[in-house]
Amino acid sequence: MFSPNEFNFTNVSALAVEDDGGSMAIIGVMLRYLGIKASINANGQGVVEMAHAMKQTPQVILLDINLPATNGYEVLKQIRADEKLKSILVIAVTAQDADTEIPKCKAAGFDGFIGKPLSRSRFPRQLRRILNGEAVWETY
Repeated sequence: MFSPNEFNFTNVSALAVEDDGGSMAIIGVMLRYLGIKASINANGQGVVEMAHAMKQTPQVILLDINLPATNGYEVLKQIRADEKLKSILVIAVTAQDADTEIPKCKAAGFDGFIGKPLSRSRFPRQLRRILNGEAVWETY
């Protein structure tokens, strides 16, 4: 696995929006392994309020597209409409077909795309690149 010491993640805060229990566990473990302070929202509702309530405003939001009560596109609109959160990096993290979703995500204003299943070896590099301002639009 990519060494977290190659990038200092300890001052990074993230919010993951994921309704699938298995994916939620994987994302949570990887974020904790990297030393990232993370909160998880399991249904997409109240994301803006949750981000405001976090001790440190998240630098990145990992947002699933398919959620039980809403979808990632609607949540993204809410984030972009909020003055405090509108410039946060929002990355689509989804198992949806990349050929279909990547153009839709770009058009909607996402800052990147990481396809599921997440790769334990690639995810730290992808996240480091995203936080360094590089566009990441990858299928896995």
